[in-house]
Amino acid sequence: MSLEPGTEFAGYTVVRKIGAGGMGEVYLVRHPRLPRHDVIKVLAEHVSTDPTFRARFTREADLAAQLDHPCIVSVYDRGEVDGRLWISMQYVPGTDAAALLSTTPRGLPLAEVAAVGDAIGSALDHAHRSGLLHRDVKPANILISAEESDPVFPGSAPQQRIRLADFGIARPTDGGATSLTSTDLVIGSFPYSSPEQLSAAALDARSDVYSLSCSVFELLTGTVPFTARTPAMMIHHHLSTPPPEVSIFRPDVPRAVSDVVRAGLAKDRADRPPSAGAFAAELRSAIDTTAVVPAPPRPDRTMRARAPLAPTSRPPRVPLPSGPPPTAHAPTAHASTAAIPATGATAYSGLPGHTVPHHDPESSTIRASRDLPVLDTPPAGPAARRTTASLACGVAAVPLSVVGGLGLPVGVAGWYLAGRGQPGSAGRLAQALCALAMVLSLGFIVFTVGSAMIDAVETT
Repeated sequence: MSLEPGTEFAGYTVVRKIGAGGMGEVYLVRHPRLPRHDVIKVLAEHVSTDPTFRARFTREADLAAQLDHPCIVSVYDRGEVDGRLWISMQYVPGTDAAALLSTTPRGLPLAEVAAVGDAIGSALDHAHRSGLLHRDVKPANILISAEESDPVFPGSAPQQRIRLADFGIARPTDGGATSLTSTDLVIGSFPYSSPEQLSAAALDARSDVYSLSCSVFELLTGTVPFTARTPAMMIHHHLSTPPPEVSIFRPDVPRAVSDVVRAGLAKDRADRPPSAGAFAAELRSAIDTTAVVPAPPRPDRTMRARAPLAPTSRPPRVPLPSGPPPTAHAPTAHASTAAIPATGATAYSGLPGHTVPHHDPESSTIRASRDLPVLDTPPAGPAARRTTASLACGVAAVPLSVVGGLGLPVGVAGWYLAGRGQPGSAGRLAQALCALAMVLSLGFIVFTVGSAMIDAVETT
């Protein structure tokens, strides 16, 4: 179900669709009473109907709404309409780090990456102290908003403020050993998920450190640490493949910076920095204490002088290039919706001078910081493998049913696997084949035993 502009949903009026991913769709909406715009994420049906996810969503959305930090996008409300869960969040005029990266495909300047690390590290530490993990840290969830000049220093250059969004799928930091719903749906984005998250092990703050390290790797190089054509191969890389060196993709990055990122991508969580803030501090130190190197040239753009970063006592910011202040600000009740550019990306809006690309759901390689396309069924995983195994059992059990009744145990095994596999037509077919094999096997056994008894009676 996709909401058209002008549609009323949960009391809000839909302005436009911002983006879509494996977890659901995101819309810019007008608040029914206040003179402002909010953002609503409408979760996909296959997660909204999952009873385990529904219960956790309610509990964790309530916890996320209590987070109060200048680098975290606020959660306002949550509910359910027509069986689909939704959550409303603060609207942040600006762009996201993924869209910003699209204008500098060779990577962002080191100072900007350090500022992102400072802000997101601080935001994650606050969430972790409040008892929440994010579990989906990626450039598309790192929002960079336009602001006016610093009021403390009138006439200073406009600056940007960095916030972490999408705490709607956060979870308590209780060490629980599951990152799956009851339908085996992985929560998060494969290119940024930690090994323990993908293997359903117990999670702690260091899982978010891994995801932040993947994001920093992409911001430095323009690509995620691992690329693959299938989710299964992506999971394999995160679990087993050593992370590549940043210098392979960007030789001008100092070795100290590459070492910090590599430590954050350690397979064993014990080898990673203990917190997101510690990782950000190591990254900042490595960047500030190494020789200054020129940022890679931005295509079709002239390099401009940048104002110094805001003091560390204030929320970390990335300075805008000099020039007229951006015109994108939080809309009011009198703002025209036509002034808000329509785009298919996950950024809430576009800053002047930045082009926000459309996500191509047909891409055969997982490498960008977007969610996987919305699927009718959850991504491939243990459930899919069980369904495949049950089909194999069903196909093998039918001919084996007339070979000494061997189809009976094979059919029972296939029936069991189908019951625990991925719901759908494949699972139903597997159960039908297994049931047929069990019936034929029982018939063969009864016929064989009966024939033997009849022969024995005739012989006596």
